[in-house]
Amino acid sequence: MELSWTSLLPSLLAIVFAIVTRKVLLALIGGIILANILLFWPAPENIAYGTLNSTWDTLVDPSNMLVWFFTLGIGALFGVLENGGTFKQFVLKLERKQWIESKRRARLMTWVLGVIVFIESNVTIMISGTTSRPIYDRLGIAREKLAYIVDSTCAAICILIPLNAWGAFNLTLISNQGVEQPLLVFIQSIAFNFYAIFAVLLALFVALFDWNIGPMKAFEKNAVPDQVSQNTWGDGPDEEASFGKGTAVVMTSLISLVVMVPVMLLITGNGVLVDGNGTLSVFIAIYVALGLAVAGTLMTQPVSLMDVGRYLLKGAWNILPLAVILWLSIALGGLTRDLGTGEFLAAALDGSVQLWMLLPLIFVLSAITGFSIGSSWGTFAIMLPLAIPLAMTLGLPAAPFIAAAISGGIFGDHASPISDTTIIASMASGVEHIDHVRTQLPYALLAGLGATVAYAITGMLI
Repeated sequence: MELSWTSLLPSLLAIVFAIVTRKVLLALIGGIILANILLFWPAPENIAYGTLNSTWDTLVDPSNMLVWFFTLGIGALFGVLENGGTFKQFVLKLERKQWIESKRRARLMTWVLGVIVFIESNVTIMISGTTSRPIYDRLGIAREKLAYIVDSTCAAICILIPLNAWGAFNLTLISNQGVEQPLLVFIQSIAFNFYAIFAVLLALFVALFDWNIGPMKAFEKNAVPDQVSQNTWGDGPDEEASFGKGTAVVMTSLISLVVMVPVMLLITGNGVLVDGNGTLSVFIAIYVALGLAVAGTLMTQPVSLMDVGRYLLKGAWNILPLAVILWLSIALGGLTRDLGTGEFLAAALDGSVQLWMLLPLIFVLSAITGFSIGSSWGTFAIMLPLAIPLAMTLGLPAAPFIAAAISGGIFGDHASPISDTTIIASMASGVEHIDHVRTQLPYALLAGLGATVAYAITGMLI
């Protein structure tokens, strides 16, 4: 079809509707319907058929089937670990190790936990927050500082070390935009993920030097050591053995998940990591970890096979909305390609917007979207199908554009008071949610400003 400004409308509708209503699913559905209206107007039967056909073809595409199953698999895995009791024992086991006797070591321990447990952001937050909280209370460190450090490391690390569902999610979005060697390009984009890099480094600086800005100063000043903060469980051999068994199950499952991804990438890539099948590798790794979690839970916990099956289904059900978001975003991305959105943007921006401004614009737009809808996943789904075709049509490397869209989503999600990771960080750290948002925002804005400047400089160099 002839290139027109109307090709922008489906994506713009998805962005604006998601911002106004905070309902990503409805926004994506609206974008899909509008795209088919533009493609098939004025034939209503073709519009209806195109809407159903585009979504159905995306759903049953063989390459996408693996995506749906590993997405549900990651939910099932954490459903078994969390509801089966092993994860709770794992957290309690870690919390008992109170060998940290200085404030700096306590802050650094939290930062290190956030960095090394990069499987899933909410799991990382729960581990870091619940493990560190009694130590912070005992030493007189503000819980708001704890919430900031866990929130600033967990999501950022999950996107910088994408051997997890985050990486598989974004890799699928990138692959469906027709990028050659999508895994290699995705790996290259990590170096340009400036907000995530700056957020992790800024959190490390705060952990090392206890740098307090904004409202954080008052909370740190008012924090006092809690001399009576003690564990609330027994120290008998039965409790110790139980904690050890649960910890072993969780560690075995998570370590297998981390190890199996690169192993399968090497196998599927005939010895070359970047040539491996990322989707298949994550799929196999997740179900190996799930099998170990199920077997370990049955052997170590007082639960039946029916109980474990219920936990598995509950976890899969909880993550189902993510699978639906991914499905609809892939469908919308295909329709925007059919409409020639990338080609039109390239033609419209040619000479009217300087190239160095594109990356900062994508980063800021992605950040606004992420802040408004409170979902980095939803932001990736909306922004990557816009950023990648733009780069490809202009003949520019896709990696910086991918990074700008992802980085903006992390920034917006990090600063948003309605983000699930922000809320969970408050819960895990035991602070009032609005206090966490207020104390974290100055640090997030500082890292966001640095990222904006970095993207402007990158735009001048590419």
